[in-house]
Amino acid sequence: DQKEQVTPRRLAGGQHVVQLDAEGTYQCSLTGLIFEVTEAVKITYSLLSWSKYANLVEKPWIVGGPLFDVRCDSARALTSIQFPHSLCLGG
Repeated sequence: DQKEQVTPRRLAGGQHVVQLDAEGTYQCSLTGLIFEVTEAVKITYSLLSWSKYANLVEKPWIVGGPLFDVRCDSARALTSIQFPHSLCLGG
């Protein structure tokens, strides 16, 4: 599965933006997010803090990874997002 590496532009407030020019699968070089699109599209995204949303997570679930805010100028063009995984091997 070929993914084209893209480096986003940094915007104010910790946001990132990528302009994807054609159909394909693209991976952000900074966050590891993978975007699958069917046409040219602009995607804006940022990392959020769990502190604002942690009370929405009910037991037995726990906060376990990064929280992203992803916005797209054409929702129908963005067919999937693959989020990075992390694994804690310590205690």
